Amino acid sequence: MNKSNPTIFIVDDEPLLSEMLTDYLKDQYMGFTIKSFPIGEACLKSLNEKPDAIVLDYHLSSKEKNAANGIDILKEIKKQNKNIPVIMLSSQKSYGTASQTVMYGAVHYVIKGQDAFEEIFQLIKANV
Repeated sequence: MNKSNPTIFIVDDEPLLSEMLTDYLKDQYMGFTIKSFPIGEACLKSLNEKPDAIVLDYHLSSKEKNAANGIDILKEIKKQNKNIPVIMLSSQKSYGTASQTVMYGAVHYVIKGQDAFEEIFQLIKANV
């Protein structure tokens, strides 16, 4: 990591997952400032805070039916600032989904599971 106090945005409609990921990342590195958002639209409104990385869930409409999906939010993030590293997070194991997210600018696609939090931490370290 090049920054001593990077700001990380977590965008996931599952509050428990967001809280667990926040706790894990802060256990790994106390210098993180982490903000969580239940929908992508809320994240977009806060991009002026210039996050150093964004962890973005692929499927964001399980709680809020009219919420935009992760791909649409990824496209909008990259339209506003193509330099923000975005790590896509999903339970989908589809190669097509993964390649689609990378095609639209995600630095990596992480499948939710046992090692996902450590993989996200390593990706943040490598990209911030």
